Amino acid sequence: MQNVGKGLENSGAGPGPPARSWWQRLEAWGHYCFYLTLRLFGRTGGYLLLLPVVAVYLLGSREIHRRIRPYLRRRFPELNRWRLWLATGKIVHSFGRVLVDRAWLGTGRGRTLEGETIGYERLLKLVSKGQGAVLLTAHVGNWQTALAHLEQLPVPVHALMHYDREAAAKHYFDLGQGRRPFHIISTDGPLGGMVEATAALQRGEVVTIMGDRLVKGSSVSVDFLGDPVRLPDAAYVLAGCVGAPVVAMFAAKTGRRSYLLRIRDIWYPGWQEREQRAEACRQSAARFARNLQEHVDEYPYQWYNFYDFWQQ
Repeated sequence: MQNVGKGLENSGAGPGPPARSWWQRLEAWGHYCFYLTLRLFGRTGGYLLLLPVVAVYLLGSREIHRRIRPYLRRRFPELNRWRLWLATGKIVHSFGRVLVDRAWLGTGRGRTLEGETIGYERLLKLVSKGQGAVLLTAHVGNWQTALAHLEQLPVPVHALMHYDREAAAKHYFDLGQGRRPFHIISTDGPLGGMVEATAALQRGEVVTIMGDRLVKGSSVSVDFLGDPVRLPDAAYVLAGCVGAPVVAMFAAKTGRRSYLLRIRDIWYPGWQEREQRAEACRQSAARFARNLQEHVDEYPYQWYNFYDFWQQ
């Protein structure tokens, strides 16, 4: 949760939590209504409640159209203004259904989604070599709930991510009392969690990283959907230094209760001299961008980066 004020609560025990804005309180109340609906009426009730919420976003917020349009203009250059409006609605509704699925899984026991992992045998073979693997994914499909099924791997799985326990949109594993299927390495920790991630790879374990969103740290410039973007290079530095492979894997929601995980590519980033590292990382990022573009070509309404990805 972002700080919205400089003031600190005087509790006598040091700094308290930052104050919440009215918008954050309203957002938290909205999520509570969804969780209550799911408990009372199941996922069907959540899907029905989603419809008026999406309509309000589309009709009352110019911001959501402004945020999604840079992607749609590049993915669908032939669309007129009206069809762009409809395409925005499809993405918002798709994202809402993913959030409902996530909450539905977290608020009940024994719930699961049906699906398959294309290329799972390749991943299993890599892991059996004891080299570890950097599992590079993106904000596509129902990635969070689908990755939960990687607990079937014979080694521990770690997710290198920003983890906000106070966020209104809860991770599904924060909503229930079940065991978390993977260990979280917070990017807010020392050196962005890279030390802990390196140690995990050296033990032959799996580390998952998002490759499509630059928050901080070093980056490289590559082409995506016809224009240059900046992508983080941490995954390639991590894999190259340890000698682990990078596995590009993306998720998609394929039905009301089904998902798909697909391993699209596997490669080993590497360099002989330190001066070659930057170019090796750029080539790896370009390879990841090509794989991501293939995925959004197939599932164009399931990429959830709601900002101008090309103007960072």
